[in-house]
Amino acid sequence: MRDRQASYRASVSGNQTYHKPKSVKNVPGDVSVPGYGWDPMGNTRGGETGAAVRTPWGDADDLRSMRMPSGRGNAPEETARNRRQRLFGAMVAVSSEKGYEATTIGDLAQVAGVSRAAFYELFKDKQDCLIAAVDALVEPTIKVIEEAEDAPTGEARLRQAMEALLGLIAEQPAAAKMGCIEVYAAGPEGEATIDRAVDAFERFGVSQLNQIPGRQEMAPQMVRAMAGGLLKVIQKRLYSDEAEQLPRLAEPLADWALSYPAPPEPLRGPKRRGRKARPFAERQRVAHPPERVLRALAATVAEKGYSAATVAEVIERAGTSYRVFYGHFEGKEEAVLAALDSGAAQMLASVMPAFQRARTWPESVRAAYEAMFAFAMEEPEYTRLGAVEMFTVGREALRRRDGVMEGLEALLTPGYQLAPDTPPIAAEAIGGAIYALIHDQVKSKGPESLPELAPTATYMTLAPFLGAEEAYERSVEEAEKW
Repeated sequence: MRDRQASYRASVSGNQTYHKPKSVKNVPGDVSVPGYGWDPMGNTRGGETGAAVRTPWGDADDLRSMRMPSGRGNAPEETARNRRQRLFGAMVAVSSEKGYEATTIGDLAQVAGVSRAAFYELFKDKQDCLIAAVDALVEPTIKVIEEAEDAPTGEARLRQAMEALLGLIAEQPAAAKMGCIEVYAAGPEGEATIDRAVDAFERFGVSQLNQIPGRQEMAPQMVRAMAGGLLKVIQKRLYSDEAEQLPRLAEPLADWALSYPAPPEPLRGPKRRGRKARPFAERQRVAHPPERVLRALAATVAEKGYSAATVAEVIERAGTSYRVFYGHFEGKEEAVLAALDSGAAQMLASVMPAFQRARTWPESVRAAYEAMFAFAMEEPEYTRLGAVEMFTVGREALRRRDGVMEGLEALLTPGYQLAPDTPPIAAEAIGGAIYALIHDQVKSKGPESLPELAPTATYMTLAPFLGAEEAYERSVEEAEKW
């Protein structure tokens, strides 16, 4: 494990070592930064050393002292590389503490020990720096996972890859927080970076599962969902500052992933009658003013993105006033969080009765998904906000999502009564896997297509508890039954 972590650090830094000079003169605008000289309240730390934020490019306290000595002997490309890496380290340190949205170019320049002019020579803006920093982490991370050379192919390789990934995250939690959470604030470009990493993990998972009897021909969609379940577990530990738990979860998470046999036949659902949502305007006419605001906000964010959506556009779309908006919400972020809560509450109001009236637990699971996806078609604005746009809102939105999912995970308790040896983490991972399925489906085909997922979502929920045959039978039963 230590060798892999050392290899990772070398890959990230490009095998370049910077020696601290005995003293470094400040660049214009610099101030002393013991403890990297900054805290979330904007105060300097004075002489407090504290626990420096660790980054793959050095501890935050040390970034300024990694400046190359001035002189004509420095190659311009080496100087630029040195500054880029220090700014990457600064982006990790500051965004992990303040969040990306609150991070300023001034923060980055101060912690890295560069001037603003030097920053703009390297990056066009803050987002450009964030994407470049995450890109610099992704390839070395994938390489460490794929190069588990001391393990054969198949199950042992998958287990070692899980151990390696979670070990790296525990060693570099601030960098992982930037790459798994803060990057979404960069919008589509940030999410594309995450997607490239998930693509690589999907390919790796498919290739290794194909070496395991009973797991061959596993649908890539299911493997990608497993990666999404793993990502959800990681994100929760990162925003809760509990990354040290992750190495202990490597074995049970691998057990969960390996508990899925390939379904006996393709998971194709029965044909169903077409169903359309009522027009947006019709639903708005019968809603109370605050609800009109929330649905209008969900629709605006779905079309333009969270950052670009304005209160003025929402008010116009809702057919209401500033007085109504600010009478209920302090600002856009609070309103978006309220919209997430409202959409989740309405979804649960559809799911719980369907779950409770079914005769058996497996039937309850399938009925719950049928109800959930019917709601998704009826309220596409809330669905897109909760499944896709939510990530750009920030850490609090992730907490709200996970709070809803924890309630749904409790519905898996009967499964543990049927299969008590199932790892406890499986419920959380299954919830993340289903969320990943929904996220990808809404992005690619829209909320109205979600009923297509009912067989796959049902199988991925039941298979770890019931096995392939019974899970498959429940997954492809006629929709009219529900």
